Amino acid sequence: MIVITGATGNIGSKTAAALLAKGKKVTAITRQPGKLGRLRDQGAIVAGGDMSDADFLTEAFRGAEAVLLMIPPDLKTTDIAKFQQAAGEAQTAAVINAGVKNIVFISSLGIEASGNGSLVGGLAVQEKRLNALAADVNVICLRPTGFMENLFTQMGAIKSLNSIFSPLHADLRTGIIATQDIASVAARRLERLDFQGKTIQNLLGNRDYTQKEMAPIVGKAIGRPGLAYARISFEDHKKAILQYGISENVADAMIAMLKNIDAGYSTIKRSPENTTPTTLEYFAEHDFAAVFG
Repeated sequence: MIVITGATGNIGSKTAAALLAKGKKVTAITRQPGKLGRLRDQGAIVAGGDMSDADFLTEAFRGAEAVLLMIPPDLKTTDIAKFQQAAGEAQTAAVINAGVKNIVFISSLGIEASGNGSLVGGLAVQEKRLNALAADVNVICLRPTGFMENLFTQMGAIKSLNSIFSPLHADLRTGIIATQDIASVAARRLERLDFQGKTIQNLLGNRDYTQKEMAPIVGKAIGRPGLAYARISFEDHKKAILQYGISENVADAMIAMLKNIDAGYSTIKRSPENTTPTTLEYFAEHDFAAVFG
């Protein structure tokens, strides 16, 4: 049996579905079990509980051959570091108490530069906790680059202003990855258990794109060939994301993360192991365009 935390999210839900399709027994954990009807219909056991509840997690993890761990987002918390700490400590305690021996943890690219209050700071700390587990516990930390699905937050600006806005330098090259590709790697690792010790796998997406290169790719897919990229200040970006109901504490953590990215935090070279198949062109045409309408 494999346990999936964060099962209502993009990565967790897709990982669970992939494992179920392979005939694996899956327990899907979420704070909102009512949202997992589709996975339940596919054969998953659904367990509802809090990711910061060590006792609940211990019982959910008991007997698992492997667990997919992630620290779920809480965009409204007034103390993101405290929230991430509570979730990370509870998950680690549950792993120990339940005797779990194989863990895939969804971390993030760039955690080495997360000491400035970045949103991924809690992931860096959780990696350290997991890597300090007993020698017979196998841990692989998957470190993906930014998600293609984050482009969905730009839909309002695209429709009203025909632009994609970001505080990143227009010529900055970054990877961008579809969450389906992260889930595929996670599911394969969980199914095969082909990792030992404490290891890392970076996931960089199909290739690097400049920020200004992404806009015409998305524009072509949605019939807006004039779609532009507009760089805005970090201050204006913070004001924009606060309008989505995100707490100021979380917004500050997001800005710190973006400043790290803008400074060119990643120097990891591409390899077959860290390159994933989905191109931005494919995602824009098949996923973004379908939602954009």
